[in-house]
Amino acid sequence: MPRPRKFPDHVVLRIPVYEPPESVLELLFEGKTLELAKSIVEYLKKNKMLWKDAYREELGLKDSDAVLYFRVIKKMLALGLLSEDRGYYKLSDKFCSRLENLIRMWKFEIGDLKDLW
Repeated sequence: MPRPRKFPDHVVLRIPVYEPPESVLELLFEGKTLELAKSIVEYLKKNKMLWKDAYREELGLKDSDAVLYFRVIKKMLALGLLSEDRGYYKLSDKFCSRLENLIRMWKFEIGDLKDLW
């Protein structure tokens, strides 16, 4: 029986102060993992789903990129950017609801309650 997947407890989100990012993925990933995350999202936007065991053929990855791929997938699943269902990954909007909850918590913290309910 396979081991259950471990997701990270927290993810660092870099918030730019002066210049807005081109993509939300730039706040979460950097370097080669950013390129890989962008290619995953572009593939999913075009094809609607990615089978779990077909990532090498579909994304054109080498064997050395498999560790990075699984690291990116675990982070995207933990954040709610992706969801998994019956052997494939698809895009998810759970990340939006998590950010909305952070906004509500901050508005509650500063006392701006008129927009909360």
